Amino acid sequence: MIQAPVGLKCRECGQAVRMPTFDVQPTYYARAGGVAVAIAIGGGLLWSLFVSLFPFFPSLGAVAVGYAAGELISRAVNRKRGVGLAWITGGSVVGAFLIARIIIGPLLGPLGWLVFGFSVYAAVKKVR
Repeated sequence: MIQAPVGLKCRECGQAVRMPTFDVQPTYYARAGGVAVAIAIGGGLLWSLFVSLFPFFPSLGAVAVGYAAGELISRAVNRKRGVGLAWITGGSVVGAFLIARIIIGPLLGPLGWLVFGFSVYAAVKKVR
């Protein structure tokens, strides 16, 4: 007998099977990578446009990019979850920040860095 979360099971029935949500195939990583590159480029351009239109609220651009990155990558990989996907998603938000910084220059003050960290966290939590 094997102890399972639902009680005792025989050896054949009690074998642990990975949940399909966390079973990420290499094709999903390729999809996530492609979407992450698009988010980094598009998000960086939109973030820099947002900051140029609303210079008093650069932190809102960080939150928008973070939420959008998490949601778009999650949808692209059919709501799969995993550590590798979290790294890809976080990298896309950091890439968007770097592109926006190249276009505009320094973006964030001390509070802005906190909000930027929150946006990376929010993006990663969607796929972790």
